[in-house]
This record gives sequence, structure tokens and C-alpha cells, in this order.
Amino acid sequence: MRYRFPKSRRIVHSSQFTLILRRGVCVADGVLVLFAVKRDSKSASRIGVTIPKRTGNAVARNHWKRLIRESFRTQQDRVPDGIDIIVRPKKGAKASWPPIQKSIPYLTRKAIKRLG
Repeated sequence: MRYRFPKSRRIVHSSQFTLILRRGVCVADGVLVLFAVKRDSKSASRIGVTIPKRTGNAVARNHWKRLIRESFRTQQDRVPDGIDIIVRPKKGAKASWPPIQKSIPYLTRKAIKRLG
């Protein structure tokens, strides 16, 4: 399988972010907070990343974004279609690859159970 990350797999508009943050379910672990909402089951799952300024300087925020996007890109076959998710780091968490790699699929499964 080719692990591409086209624009159709990204949430880019602020109105979409607002909708998911208001209507979606929220799940968290020690590293990430994930908001999820169901869409049409035939459409591909999409991800949005928000990194608050309290996370650190621009270099640190971009590092978080790269790790989260790469984790989603390499595991997108584990996320069922028709789910929009927004991910942000938990306050005080450190950006490192193994915990983020484990958190995305775990939190997605947890959110799907809550969505029903």
C-alpha cells in the first residue's frame, strides 16, 4: 500500500475545525487529545492538527505537527473511513515518536466506541 497524504485527507478550513470541536467526542491519553466526528462512511477519514502556542516555540510546534501527521499517514489503513479527527498534544507532554505512534490508533478506536 502506498502511504500518501493528499489534501483530501486533511481538515483545512476553520469552519470544519469548529464543527468537529463542538459536536465531536473527546478522548485523551497521556500524550494526545483527540476529537472525532462521524461523516459519510464512504468518504476517506481526515485529520486536522492543532498545536497551541503554550506547547513551545515554532520549532517545537512544527515538530509536533510533523510527528502527528506522519503517524496518521503511516497508519491511515487502521482508521476506518468516514471519521474526521482533530488531534492536539496534551499539556506538558513531550513530542516523541513511539508514544504518538501508539496513541493515534488507540484514541481512534476509543472515539469510535463512543460515537457508536
